[in-house]
Amino acid sequence: MDDEPHVLAVAVAILESQGFRAVGCPSGEEALQILAQPCPDAERFRVLVLDITLPGGMSGFDVLEIVKVSDPDLRVIACSGFFQGDARDLCQALGFVDILTKPYPIESLCAVVRRCLMRDRSPSSAVSS
Repeated sequence: MDDEPHVLAVAVAILESQGFRAVGCPSGEEALQILAQPCPDAERFRVLVLDITLPGGMSGFDVLEIVKVSDPDLRVIACSGFFQGDARDLCQALGFVDILTKPYPIESLCAVVRRCLMRDRSPSSAVSS
């Protein structure tokens, strides 16, 4: 999830080029709608990458709070260009499993997603960015 169309398109393209199934959306509301759609367990999302600072509407923090209740097994990664100081510790205390600082190198995006999937050890590798 990212409100910047270019960042969103590039992230989805990068993940797909590495063999991940990726779905992008520009808002928290849309992310929750996508996550709420019924699907077979093998196709459910395993990792969610959330831009935490969005203008208006739901923030990544808001989406995380809902997802922690509705799908506690979903691995959620915080993404922002505004992390400072103890941001990693704060995000992990809130329930994010990792953070990505924008602009991030291609390798960082893929490495963080892979790390989350390794923790999950599920056969599916669906990702939403």
